[in-house]
Amino acid sequence: MSKQAQRGILSRFTTLAGAALLVALAACSDDLASPAARTPEARAAKLLPTVGGRLVSNSVKYRDTGAPHATGRSGSARLEGEAELGADGITRLTITTGSLDDPAHAPGEIVKAQIKAFAPDGGMLYVRNYNHLSGGGTQTFLLPGLSHGFRVQVQANVRGIDRNRTDVVTLTAGVTSPPAVQVDAQLPPEPRTGQPVVITGVVSEVNGDAGTRADCQLWVNGQLVDQATGIWVNAGDAVTCAFTHTFTEPGEQQVEVRVVTDGGTVVSDGGTVNVGTAFVTGWAGQVQDRSVSTTTVFAYNWSKPDGSHKEYSNTEVNTQRDQSISAQGTWSRAAQFPLAAIDWSIESNGVEWQTERWLGVAAVPNAQGQQCLTRDMPENGATFFLCNGLQGGATWGYQRFAGNVTYHSEGYSNVFDGLTGEQSVYSWNNGYTIYGYGGQVRNLGSEVRIRLTVTDAEGSATFSPVIPVTAFSGVLSVTPQNCVTTTPEGLAGGSLTE
Repeated sequence: MSKQAQRGILSRFTTLAGAALLVALAACSDDLASPAARTPEARAAKLLPTVGGRLVSNSVKYRDTGAPHATGRSGSARLEGEAELGADGITRLTITTGSLDDPAHAPGEIVKAQIKAFAPDGGMLYVRNYNHLSGGGTQTFLLPGLSHGFRVQVQANVRGIDRNRTDVVTLTAGVTSPPAVQVDAQLPPEPRTGQPVVITGVVSEVNGDAGTRADCQLWVNGQLVDQATGIWVNAGDAVTCAFTHTFTEPGEQQVEVRVVTDGGTVVSDGGTVNVGTAFVTGWAGQVQDRSVSTTTVFAYNWSKPDGSHKEYSNTEVNTQRDQSISAQGTWSRAAQFPLAAIDWSIESNGVEWQTERWLGVAAVPNAQGQQCLTRDMPENGATFFLCNGLQGGATWGYQRFAGNVTYHSEGYSNVFDGLTGEQSVYSWNNGYTIYGYGGQVRNLGSEVRIRLTVTDAEGSATFSPVIPVTAFSGVLSVTPQNCVTTTPEGLAGGSLTE
């Protein structure tokens, strides 16, 4: 598994080590998301409008393009089924007369089933018959010797739906991989006590067959401090969880972004941040432009005693890319609101792709009573904030979010969205690989240049971050080839090695 990326990190406070790497097995669209800046107001629970963007309840799936459930029908009887390959190498075929989302309430009963297994090239591996079934309208069968890309055909006898008639329903399901997620935590480069900072986690579904719901959590020093509950990660996609946290103690702090799926799987990523106390005027920043390529090889061969044999091999290469830019600075004094002006620009490779000027900028108290302002930049997939601290000084931050949508945690919503009702929400991304505008991936040169000037009644502060970008590559992990030999029924005493 290889990865080519460009990443630059430079701080006028200290040099920060690179963030953890993200592993993904399936391509995801390179979209960026940005939250919107708003004053506090009540909002509907299901669809939450924003300025220049859109907030939606986490209960709504932004997209679901996973492998659909197989279906079949005869008369009034209907079957729904899926064949999912488990971590133990056993495929679990589940068929139901109801819905796979609610298999306990399936009508009627499945009394008989014939299952045929087919290799990716169409060759039949075996036929198995299951008679005198009990257990109602949902049945699960364990099928060893099948892998991703194989198919199973089911012919089931269903009673109890069309009165006294027995319906024979047929469906064909491809063997799919269960959802699996990875998370990449992006930590603040140089936080200060009493100042809110943005912490993000890029969550990817890496198997590409099915999406999953999960809770995305922020842990600091072993304690759960913030979360976005019930997020949805589409098959092969990436989303961002956005958190905000205010460190109250200086020194080294352990920060972890943890993702807990509906299936109970837990993945996490994080590291140590050094929280400072001195509110000097300075900045820190980081750039990530990552391409992750995964090569998967599957091969099998079978032979029968009569001398017939078959060999099959398939190689798949999937590549995904995401690009994010973040910068954060501190001002030695508190800002005097309303600000007279904020001037912002960002460029790389000789191209200035964003310039902003905001006049007469007011602030809004957040949940901790800090005066904060936020400016959404949806056309560039980014957001800017500036907050006065609880213990003096001010902090500003700029963030381009990676992933198809950004989920707003409870803390992030309270600080930057000012929500009084629904807290588990997400914002749509800009589709920058599809459209000629918005937060598209930029052609980065050897550095990214940012210029920020903040002007209030007491004067101005100017920040001019120059963040170097350097190339690196490496192998993230290698899973050795593992061969298994079985003797399926359809090979008449022969063997199958896969």
